[in-house]
Amino acid sequence: MWRLIVTLFIFGIIQGIGWTSYAADVVVATWNMKWFPSGKADLRISSEFEDFKIRKAGEMLTNTIAAVGGSSTNNVIICVQEIRDGFVCQRLGEGMMMPNMKLAAVSDFADKAGVPIWQQCAILSNMPVVEGGAMPWQSEQHVDMPRGFVYSIVGGGNELIAVFCVHLKSNLNWSGSELETQKNIYKREFAAAQILAKFHEMESRYGERLKRVVVAGDFNTNEDDDAFVSEATLRSFYGAHFRTCFRGWRKHQRVTHPASNGYPDATFDYILYRGFGNGVARKITVGQPISDHNPVCVKLPISGKKTDLEL
Repeated sequence: MWRLIVTLFIFGIIQGIGWTSYAADVVVATWNMKWFPSGKADLRISSEFEDFKIRKAGEMLTNTIAAVGGSSTNNVIICVQEIRDGFVCQRLGEGMMMPNMKLAAVSDFADKAGVPIWQQCAILSNMPVVEGGAMPWQSEQHVDMPRGFVYSIVGGGNELIAVFCVHLKSNLNWSGSELETQKNIYKREFAAAQILAKFHEMESRYGERLKRVVVAGDFNTNEDDDAFVSEATLRSFYGAHFRTCFRGWRKHQRVTHPASNGYPDATFDYILYRGFGNGVARKITVGQPISDHNPVCVKLPISGKKTDLEL
């Protein structure tokens, strides 16, 4: 069984076989895959159809990465959410047909009865993995935090990247009360603070070797919606010198959750980054028939470019 905390320390082999050097850009993709691969909450479908969806999703991710100029010669980082387990993640990575693509970290979050849920988060990459793991959100009195986050350190030598894959609290509100709405907002803000705290802990351990960081996933908040005007989840990252991959894009250009069931188009999925140059290419691909969320991809420059903190 995939354990909740998976910590990998790989010393002495950081210069992994086939690793593309930092002369190349880094391609980052994120996708909430909606109860993948069945598409059903805690239900399996036929193995043939699930196999088809895994192959199709791998093709869609490969094509999305190619659309920003990415290929097997690039360093690639993929963050996925709402995926059943590590075995499915491995099959997804294998289906992408990218050399050295592997599972860097995967969660095993469980419900209150201790049964693993089918909304896991994972990070895949073709870069060497220095460290990887998953952590449940810390909860407070009267505030129960579902799931948690997945993290990894990838790269080599003095050029390491911290990666966080997140799926923050949804806006589900059965009661329709304002109190429940504010609780959901607070849970996302509290989660953002925990991610930043974990990154600072990593900085203290790795020092100058850890030059860059990516936080990607489903944030379940939308800067274009007045309902979230008071929310500080994204602003907490911007205040810590992170940038969004959607910088400069208009509202209609960055729809990651298309309108459905009476809800309008929204931007719920983000790739936030620090220490890189401005994204040189970015792409949102239609997520159907796999998911109601669209995959998001950006190519981030490293070599010979000013970082976002220097621009």
